[in-house]
This record gives sequence, C-alpha cells and structure tokens, in this order.
Amino acid sequence: MAEQNVINVPFGMADITVEGESIGLQADAATFTAEPKYVDIETYELGLYDKYLEGWDVKVKVVFQEESYEKLKIALPVLEEVTTGSEKIGLKDGRLHQRVRDKGKEIKIHPRDAGLSKEFDVTIFKAYPVGVFERKYGKETSKFEVEFVGLPMTGDSTKGGNFFLIGEDSVV
Repeated sequence: MAEQNVINVPFGMADITVEGESIGLQADAATFTAEPKYVDIETYELGLYDKYLEGWDVKVKVVFQEESYEKLKIALPVLEEVTTGSEKIGLKDGRLHQRVRDKGKEIKIHPRDAGLSKEFDVTIFKAYPVGVFERKYGKETSKFEVEFVGLPMTGDSTKGGNFFLIGEDSVV
C-alpha cells in the first residue's frame, strides 16, 4: 500500500542515457523543460474563451564532463568519422542538405536519489541536439554543454505520448 502524505524532495544528479548508453559523468546539472504551446480561442462577444493545445516545446540541457568521439557525435550527430583502415582517427563535418530526423535519439533521465524507482524518470522519445557546440581550452576542467529538443515521435497528433514521458511506461 502506498504511503499517504509523503513529500518527495528531489536532490542531486541524474543518470542520463542516450539510446541506452550512459553519457558518463555530468559536469553540471541537467535541465529538463516541457512547455505546452497553446493557441487562443476567442469569441467576438467574450474575447478569450478557451485555449487549444497545439504542440510541445521539450528540451533537455546536458553538461558533459567526459570527451570522446562517441560523445562528440551525440552533440553533433552530423559529424562523419575519419578512419584509417578500421581505426577511427577523427571526426569531420558532415555533408550539407541532409535530414536529421532519423538521427533523433531517445534520452532517459533517472534521478540518482530515486534508487530503483522509475516514478520520476523522464524519457524524451526523439531528441536532437541544437545550438552552438563550444569547447573551451583553458586551465579549468574542460566540459561541454549540449541542448536537445524533442521532436514528435510520430506524425500522428491525435495520440499522446509523442514527445515525452514522466514515470515508467506501461508494459503491454
């Protein structure tokens, strides 16, 4: 039986995975935002009468502590690998005019203080990195920040569960 009147105070970092692979250490707090996008419905006599849900603006900002070719490809998925034989020796900018929807990845955020409970896990079904990639070269520990936006998982706007989930998905 669930406890009544329990106050949950989230605290601390989270374990973050992209397509099931851990991003490793976080250099700073991750931030998840979900903003519903509404359209005003107005009538001539009453003015604002209702709101209509038009979409979602879903974002997550992650600060990577560790750097590797794999993590750079998470931040910039249009990069192409440079190889010599079977050895990966670098990354280069990818070709222009390519669609990126198929490069969207599932991101899961599991609060560490939740233990095994998935009650407040966040899943973004199809996330894609946007914004500027910036890496500083200085005396301090290096880190890089990546902001992901949530794309709709399907083109069917008549169904929910297109952008994100908080909690554990039901098993059918």
